[in-house]
Amino acid sequence: MPDLQITAPTRFFTMGSLELPDPAPHLSPEEAVKLLAVNFPHLAHGLLGAPERRGDVWVYPLEKPPVKTNG
Repeated sequence: MPDLQITAPTRFFTMGSLELPDPAPHLSPEEAVKLLAVNFPHLAHGLLGAPERRGDVWVYPLEKPPVKTNG
């Protein structure tokens, strides 16, 4: 019987052309984005999109929040 290896999937977060590795794989994606927002404040208000699988990596897009206008 062949040996099976179980590995945790790798996560990345993207916003536009910015691609950031997961700072804490043991946390939920929402909590990981909060950690990233400490160094990248513009991520604090981003919307977390549905993950996309690229090979062995899960990519979570962060979308910019809608622009607020008066009127």
